[in-house]
Amino acid sequence: MKKTIISLFLIISVIGLSESDRETGITAERNETPVTQIENSNSGESTTDDGGETVENPEKPKTTAGFYEYRPEGLIQLDEQIKNPANRGSLGQLNARYEQELNAYLEMYSYDSDRIFYLANEYMLLNNYNRANKIFLKDNKDIKNVFGAATTYRFMGQNENAIQKYTEAISMNSNFAESYLGRGLANRNLDNYDSAVNDLQTYISKTGAHDGYVALADVYFKMGKNKEAYNIASQGLAKYRDSRILRILANNILKNKID
Repeated sequence: MKKTIISLFLIISVIGLSESDRETGITAERNETPVTQIENSNSGESTTDDGGETVENPEKPKTTAGFYEYRPEGLIQLDEQIKNPANRGSLGQLNARYEQELNAYLEMYSYDSDRIFYLANEYMLLNNYNRANKIFLKDNKDIKNVFGAATTYRFMGQNENAIQKYTEAISMNSNFAESYLGRGLANRNLDNYDSAVNDLQTYISKTGAHDGYVALADVYFKMGKNKEAYNIASQGLAKYRDSRILRILANNILKNKID
């Protein structure tokens, strides 16, 4: 059995902190790079990371811009037509044809969850979050597709929908910590700070990850809880001494005075 490589376009390095926080200059680059590789080994086999290929693919995918092409030719042609400004007047018809072609393609493979994931993930790589989201939503049984739908909703600014889907993912597997991070960020975006704190504390308790400290310090600061924000940033720095963003956070919190 092949090693499964789940590309979760994580969130880890996707923090996208508040763009301009309370005159302190606490900012972070919006680095929502959609590809981080998480490996789940189903066997002792060693496999080269081939960019996401983990299932038998009868089309033998070709590469596009350095990654595997999972779209059938019909979808590729329709995508090109939809992007063409000359076809603006026909977008409704083209999108209807796309949906028909997509459903026929997925039906051919009985809406296989892996096939849905890799196709949607390719649209993530193409920065077409809307298209990726609609494809992820074709499957609500596999956590990677539920998580994908949640994350694309968040990338598109649909935070309430994102929270709903992250909650579904958590109900499916409460040990998948990234769902708490994603939901915490969506709650932060909606100024649901108490809920964001709970989610981010859970994420830190499960992973101790750098991004959790950054996000939680930022949320506390937005709440005006400078002391808590500084303490979290300091805890993160004790573990991640070379973290530039945590150092910036801590210094800017200090400039704002700790109550």
